[in-house]
Amino acid sequence: MKRRLGPVIAIFISIVIFLILVTFSDSILGDSQNDMFTDETVSYVELKKNHEPADAAKIAGLDYIDTSKENTTMQRKAYDMYHNGRTEPGKDYVTDTTMTTRIMYFMSGSERHIVAKKYNRLWSQSPMTFLIVALMYFLITDSVILFYYRKRQQLSEDIQSVTENLRRVRKSKEMASLILSPGDELYGLVEQTNKISMDINDLRDDVQLRERRFRGLVGHLPIGVMLLNSQGDVLLHNQAMSSLLDVNISNDIHPFIEDVKTYNLSQMIEHTLRKNKNHHREIQLVGNSQKFVDANVIRLIHSREDYDQQVLVILYDLTESRQIERMQVDFVNNVSHELKTPVTSIEGFSETLLNGAKDDPKKLDHFLNIIHDESVRLSELIQDILSLSKVKRDTEKIDTINLNEDINRILDRQSITIKKHHIKVNQQYFGSPDVTANKEKINLVFRNLIKNAISYNKENGQIDLEVHHDEIENRIKFIIKDSGIGISEDDQARIFERFYRVDRSRSLETGGTGLGLAIVKETLDTLDGDIRIESHKGLGTTFTVDIPL
Repeated sequence: MKRRLGPVIAIFISIVIFLILVTFSDSILGDSQNDMFTDETVSYVELKKNHEPADAAKIAGLDYIDTSKENTTMQRKAYDMYHNGRTEPGKDYVTDTTMTTRIMYFMSGSERHIVAKKYNRLWSQSPMTFLIVALMYFLITDSVILFYYRKRQQLSEDIQSVTENLRRVRKSKEMASLILSPGDELYGLVEQTNKISMDINDLRDDVQLRERRFRGLVGHLPIGVMLLNSQGDVLLHNQAMSSLLDVNISNDIHPFIEDVKTYNLSQMIEHTLRKNKNHHREIQLVGNSQKFVDANVIRLIHSREDYDQQVLVILYDLTESRQIERMQVDFVNNVSHELKTPVTSIEGFSETLLNGAKDDPKKLDHFLNIIHDESVRLSELIQDILSLSKVKRDTEKIDTINLNEDINRILDRQSITIKKHHIKVNQQYFGSPDVTANKEKINLVFRNLIKNAISYNKENGQIDLEVHHDEIENRIKFIIKDSGIGISEDDQARIFERFYRVDRSRSLETGGTGLGLAIVKETLDTLDGDIRIESHKGLGTTFTVDIPL
């Protein structure tokens, strides 16, 4: 609105100035006409001494008016002046001004005669010239005014564009194009603004790149990370933290209490927020996972006081470590228990023999067989424990082996047990039998699976072996199917645990140690292999092993 009123007001002022100038010029013209009339009246007075008043007025260039008459306009005005006392003999002249004329009256004697003269005002001198001058004045002044306001409007629009560009830069938006000529007043400002925008864009890209790298680094950390502000709102987190807390943490800023359900951890965070003290403690998280974590709640100190203080929460998952510790304790207890039985048997029966039972041939043979069986069982247990300890070693040892020969060699060692229980073994081989692999570990897997299939089979049972060598993908698939007692769904989840037995009495009868399938699983883990089980109670079990070479 102000922009529109500006030119109007300026034009109005130019009109006022024009009127003032015209009035002032007309006033100067009036003064000049007064001087002329004075000179003419002086001449009239001198001429009247030697001439008649009418002739003297005519010679002086004045109009001679009889105030007793009212025939003309000048006579009527002179009559009114005379009778109103506005003119008196010897008194200064009287001026009667109209819009276009200026008439001056003068009475020099006591007669009722007045001399007068009519002058044109400034604009009446030459109306056409005055009109042309007025038009040129308004044309020039209005052009200057419009040019000025147009220039000012353009400057204002350019300033507004620059301001808008700066606002867009501040809001991380692209700048609008603004093209100015090199001679423009704002050319230097716009050029510097463009350079600042480019610098800010480069800085912003660098910051975004650093932020992406930082978030990528934090996101891929195996430890849980959560960053809070001084009000306890979550500013940053990673996927590991979501997994540990077992919640889907929102990316929006929100109170940490929505995610942290464990009282101990929540109390640590609250205390750090209020007291500005760091905390470190091992806690168990509440939720579906029930995980043990090493929790650190750290107050981040900034060098500037105007920065918002922040709190960093770091959770390190100790669940696996605690499970390994528990497994180690269980393993030691199980080993102690498993070793105790054969050792006790060997000790008891040998003591019985020493106390005189050796003199009875029947008892001697019976007790010696028991001692032998227990020593064999003890040897197998020790051998399996040693196998477990060797699983993690020798990962780089590679040999060229023949699968057919190695499996037949394993079956030959188990031939007595196979014949004793009348078990039929069927073998099928696909692909080249020669492979390059870790011979000891491959045979360890085969031996334990075959022994397991024999130990838990039925009388007159059957074992089907399939060996596939995929030479294109360079993989081995080993399938062993038995017609044994089978494994329930509940037991299938635990059969690869150390010393876990599906049928403990059956395992003890066949001499199993409870470590066979655990050895298989841990060996396959070192080979990047995989094992799958399909079994139903009383209907037998099928193990499928897949090993990359």
